[in-house]
Amino acid sequence: MAKSVYLKLASTILATVALPAFAQDGVPASSTGPTGEAVRADPEAPASTDSSGGEIIVTAQRREERVQDIPVAISAFGGAQVQRLGIVSLENVAPRVPSFYFGSFGASRPQLYIRGIGTRSFDPGSESSVGVFVDDVYLGRASGSFGSLRDIERIEVLRGPQGTLYGRNTIAGAINVITKGPTPNFTAEAEAGISNYDGYEVFGAVGGPVTSDGKVMFRVAGWRTYRDGYMKNETTGTKFQGLDNWGGRARLAFRPTDTTRIDLTAEVVQDDDEAAFSGFSRGSGPSITAGGAYVPANPSAAFLGRPGLAAVPYTGGNSYALSFDPYLDRRVEAYIGRIEQDTDFATITAISAYRKLKINDGRDLEGSSLDVVNQLSRERSKQFTQELRITSNPDGALSFGGALDWIIGGFYYRDRSNRSDAFELGVDSVTALLSGGPQTSVAASRYQIDSYAVFGQATAHFGEHFDLTLGGRYTRDEKRAIQTGTNTQPGVPLIAAPFAVDNEATYTSFDPRIVATVKLNRDVSVYASYSTGFKSGGFQYVPFSAAQANVLFEPEDIKTYEIGLKSEWLDRRLRFNVSAFKYSYKDLQVSQIVDLGGGAAASLINNAASSTIKGVDVEILARPSDNFDVSVAYGYLDANYDEYVFNAVQDFSGTQMVRAPKNSLNIGAEWRIPIGDESRLTLRADYALLDEFFHEPGEANPIFGGATSLTREPSYGLLDLRAAYEFGNFRVTGYATNVTKQRYRRTVLALGSTLSDFPGQPRIYGMKVAYKF
Repeated sequence: MAKSVYLKLASTILATVALPAFAQDGVPASSTGPTGEAVRADPEAPASTDSSGGEIIVTAQRREERVQDIPVAISAFGGAQVQRLGIVSLENVAPRVPSFYFGSFGASRPQLYIRGIGTRSFDPGSESSVGVFVDDVYLGRASGSFGSLRDIERIEVLRGPQGTLYGRNTIAGAINVITKGPTPNFTAEAEAGISNYDGYEVFGAVGGPVTSDGKVMFRVAGWRTYRDGYMKNETTGTKFQGLDNWGGRARLAFRPTDTTRIDLTAEVVQDDDEAAFSGFSRGSGPSITAGGAYVPANPSAAFLGRPGLAAVPYTGGNSYALSFDPYLDRRVEAYIGRIEQDTDFATITAISAYRKLKINDGRDLEGSSLDVVNQLSRERSKQFTQELRITSNPDGALSFGGALDWIIGGFYYRDRSNRSDAFELGVDSVTALLSGGPQTSVAASRYQIDSYAVFGQATAHFGEHFDLTLGGRYTRDEKRAIQTGTNTQPGVPLIAAPFAVDNEATYTSFDPRIVATVKLNRDVSVYASYSTGFKSGGFQYVPFSAAQANVLFEPEDIKTYEIGLKSEWLDRRLRFNVSAFKYSYKDLQVSQIVDLGGGAAASLINNAASSTIKGVDVEILARPSDNFDVSVAYGYLDANYDEYVFNAVQDFSGTQMVRAPKNSLNIGAEWRIPIGDESRLTLRADYALLDEFFHEPGEANPIFGGATSLTREPSYGLLDLRAAYEFGNFRVTGYATNVTKQRYRRTVLALGSTLSDFPGQPRIYGMKVAYKF
């Protein structure tokens, strides 16, 4: 399969070389600065533009560039697109990017997978495979990265490891979010809306000059979003898995001289109970076949449930009788200081950032009607990052007449985190039977992380048609974890004996990158790249014994090969980008279930797998007329475990990797209908189709036992519709997501032989009114 994929891509590239370029020569000048939305005015390039009338300029390589000029697989969304598409979270971004899967247990536990690489880990002891950055600041805690995307200038999604220019652990890719900054002219906007599930939202932002000379500018934005949960606890009537978010951001920009820029940002975001989450237990396997589908053999079974007791069976849907109401209290504070100084030869940039994260949440862990086990979590984190980089000036002496672009820098990351997980085992648990009553086990950890990195990249331009890029990053991570376990009644699971361990580890890696780019003309280029990636090692999540806590897992390693074509045709009314890639992925950090006895189990992470990933990403954007667009994003993945021995009887080698659908497709169409001189109606439809995939290893084959056979996610498609009427400074928008009420699962939780479902979002519809001047 891989051979045919590469042959097809090579044929496409050769065909492209033979075709004439339809676009005219000459590259338009950028119309932006550091304070406005980065777009490039170019009326001759409609297919490359956001509907704001300009082409999106990104800073994915730490300098302003056109998306089409970067030899990287990247998808970008400008501020106007974010607004038109209704993007308010990363969950809205993923379907529009090839080979990007988003799942989650809730607001504080995202699951980001790009090209089959990701992680379900969210605790401070492990790292996310996808790096998330906001205003060039790395968000080290995955539990604090999935928030509300409000007042956004643009979103950039880079596929493949980005270790050279970005911070830690971007082995799968990087998501770069840029918020709107202060502007030299006074601007303001407001939006209010309502939706089903008793939802409402308000948003407002205002900005402009503080001083008459424009050397001090500001922007302030605030928002409140609420929507009842679409999941319901029938026992209490409580709803959850909704939205309950408020936040605000303030930015100040100082321009003391023409060459000095100082930017300060402060932000706070809060999520409350309505956004809490919990799953519903489907019971246990092995499963039986009914109508070609696997179903639980015992739908009344509950993880750690007492023998002889039967839970109320879950029959599907979004409601069930739980014994415990989930709750959530998450607060994130962020403070950023950025200084840029232009010199004759380069721009010097220093970015200092401090983030505080507080999370308290709890849920019915096994998700049944029995009082078996509730998990109550508490996490506190303080993160500091410092980045310093020097970016060459194309007109500077060290760029040798524009023949060399370069960047060098250093990065420091410091994280101090505390997390505790209390497992309350109730009267219906097997441990209560063994110990004579309910008991509580508490696993607590204190983490210290210090990471240092130096990086550099240089691109040499050999004439007008060939570029060669060399880059590299050296990283050193120093980690420490102090982990303890206690039990109110020792001698029974989960924590049979109290323990306290103190572990330290140091991980280092050098990750190079080389890219060759051939520019066939202004609008067509091909590139080939080789790079490596690194994901740091770490410590166990909620260990239940000293032996488990002393098992440290090592870093992951990846080698990637990619070739790609970036092209625009028909006077830039047609964009066609394609990339083919092959990954050699070693020492995967995978979670295994350890039998604790007495019906209890624990999760243990180790480096148990290796894999080969091959695939193709395709992005097409066509504008047959000035008022009609069609976009296509398609991803093909061939992602399998080369070696993955789970235990003596379970060997997953040769099976498909988790959360890696072979095919993913998004088709969007937008029709803008002018109505008079200052009004227009915009109609938009988006359909996202995801091929079948597996939430757990084993391809849902019942021969692997446990809950494996219940973890297949059938193929499903989601249809979204939007209509907006703009007149003067007003915009009225109506929308509906998941119009066909497609049922799917956003994730599952396998606990030994039992499994819990987390249903996906049902149909949401609503209306918004906005005003901007």
